[in-house]
Amino acid sequence: MFEISKTFEFSAAHSVFSQRLSKRWAKNAYPKCRRLPGHGHNYRLVVYLQSEKLDSSQMVTDFGHLRWLKDFIGECFDHKLILSFEDPAFYVLLEKLGLLKNETFSLPVEGAQVEAVAVKEDYRLEKFNFKEMELSKFSSYTFVSFRYLGETSTPEGDFYSRLIDGIAFFRGSPTSENLARFFYYFVNENIKPLGVKCSKVSIFETPSSCATFGEV
Repeated sequence: MFEISKTFEFSAAHSVFSQRLSKRWAKNAYPKCRRLPGHGHNYRLVVYLQSEKLDSSQMVTDFGHLRWLKDFIGECFDHKLILSFEDPAFYVLLEKLGLLKNETFSLPVEGAQVEAVAVKEDYRLEKFNFKEMELSKFSSYTFVSFRYLGETSTPEGDFYSRLIDGIAFFRGSPTSENLARFFYYFVNENIKPLGVKCSKVSIFETPSSCATFGEV
């Protein structure tokens, strides 16, 4: 069995609403990772690919065949604040920011739209534009990232442009463990045409802190 790995780097923030610390084991049991609007990391994502045989180039696959993943990470994860659908504060925050009304996610800027890049439950990509969307419909996705489409010359337009471009929605608490699992299934689904498989994914929040998911 042959195995190769490719490392991707991105900077992002998350709010880990699920964090609970044991006073017995943690010197400071205050769960500061729960704070809003979040805290950031310089992430390193390591993807491991396996194959029992080599391709016509005598490789598992060319690293250039992972350009799509680099582009996806750069567009949808880099410099984003990752918020969970399951965080009770998520709905309060959206409401305070003027993005949630009557259980509907909408832009209060006239003429503006949002471009969404979404990962469905089967880990395939879907892209669509919307002005408003029932929040419950987002629950059918495992991840959604946004890009603002509208006028930015006014203070309001500039605010919502920077806000919308800077957030992403994630199913589950955005811990490193859950992110590793997400990327494991996402990569495996989207590299099927290459004839290789992803054996595991590791995510480093810091040089000394790592979470791994897969066949380990």
